[in-house]
Amino acid sequence: MAKVLTSRRTPLSAERIIETAIELIDREGLEALSMRRLGSALGVEAMSLYRHFPSKAVLLEAVVGRLLAELLLPVPGSAPWQDAFRALARDYRQLLLRHPNAIPLLATLQLSNPGALGAAGAVMALLRDAGFDARTAFHVLATAESYVIGFAYWEAGTAGIRGSVPPPLPAGADPYILENWDEISGADCAVAFEFGLDTFVAGLQRLRGA
Repeated sequence: MAKVLTSRRTPLSAERIIETAIELIDREGLEALSMRRLGSALGVEAMSLYRHFPSKAVLLEAVVGRLLAELLLPVPGSAPWQDAFRALARDYRQLLLRHPNAIPLLATLQLSNPGALGAAGAVMALLRDAGFDARTAFHVLATAESYVIGFAYWEAGTAGIRGSVPPPLPAGADPYILENWDEISGADCAVAFEFGLDTFVAGLQRLRGA
């Protein structure tokens, strides 16, 4: 009697597609992600993906949501707002450093992006609970996001040269920089990030009047 062969292929699902898309971005870069390339990585025809995601844009929204789901979002009132704000900024920096190839995707997010609404809403709720009005809370959200993304972008881009011999400076460089180049080029990124974060929070406290 002939044996009936059954496929052991993992069923295609939206979650599996998203996870594979993130793996592809992490490994090869955002520009490498296409429905054809993703289908090949999953062992299916690209058309199979469209049953779950009608377009690449919709897939990228899901990727954003999956990445931001790694954040531990603050619960208003569970801790002083300053501590919760700092913790979220640090968590977001670590998320970006885990997925440096996805930074351009997260850097161009619109607030209307479905994948971003949950995280943005949690930050706005924290700030409103701390006493900031809606307009100020939005400005704080936009500024903080720009700071963390910009810092992580720079940090990821210089990861390969930190800890090595400082590159030579061009002729005519500022004397102060020349004098302190070893210290400047070897600066600890975490310390620099905390300095900026402390400065930001101090400014918010003065703005809030507390």
